[in-house]
Amino acid sequence: MTARRTLAALAIGALLALSACSEDGGLEIPSDAPTLPDWESSLDDLASELPTDLATDLWAVVPDASPEEILDNAKDICGDIAANADEERLARDAAELFGVEEAEGPTIVETVKPYCDVIG
Repeated sequence: MTARRTLAALAIGALLALSACSEDGGLEIPSDAPTLPDWESSLDDLASELPTDLATDLWAVVPDASPEEILDNAKDICGDIAANADEERLARDAAELFGVEEAEGPTIVETVKPYCDVIG
């Protein structure tokens, strides 16, 4: 759980840091910046929903995917797996969801499959 919180904290910290930079190089706190309780809640949500190993493994295949994309797309893939979709169709759909070459589809499906019980 600590690794998940750390990963989630890094992701949220990076997003906050990027959103706080203004054009003149100074820091500007955005008006919609989360308060501390919101930030902690966001960490808990990300840490509990996104298995760290899954994120790490998928980022090797899809480096530009956000944690939210990984979770949403993995849930879709798991739904298709539960519906006993054809392996070839699963691979094509997975590649399409993540916007990568079709050849990466089987790798994505095999990466997601062990986590379907966790992410539902």
